[in-house]
Amino acid sequence: MTYSDNGKRDTLYYRLISKSTEDAGDWGHEYVRHLAAEIGTEYSHLTEGTDNVEKDEAALEEEAIEEKHGESRTFTAEVLQQAAEDCVGFFLSHNAEADAVDLLMEVERIEELPKWTDDETYARVCQYLVR
Repeated sequence: MTYSDNGKRDTLYYRLISKSTEDAGDWGHEYVRHLAAEIGTEYSHLTEGTDNVEKDEAALEEEAIEEKHGESRTFTAEVLQQAAEDCVGFFLSHNAEADAVDLLMEVERIEELPKWTDDETYARVCQYLVR
């Protein structure tokens, strides 16, 4: 998995437009981590109206074509939060509590953390939050 230098967030875009019901974890841990990073970046862009990545000419041209055909790369906060929840379940079941907590914080859903924890993850989640 590589990061694009033009800020397009293709992994997130194709995951969301596919409306896949397949578990993101089926693609592996690195895919889910990459997806979570793009969710956080997109949510930040959406809520703060900022994008720290400058887009090159090709990316801007491609966006113009997508908009012309009605394909938007902008998603609602609710859609991004739902995608984040898909990742959180995977993270907590694979001993990546820090990633789960960080992602919930990024998408402003940390209050939902208790519903994701169980007897096995509770102690590690609490230790991460205290630190």
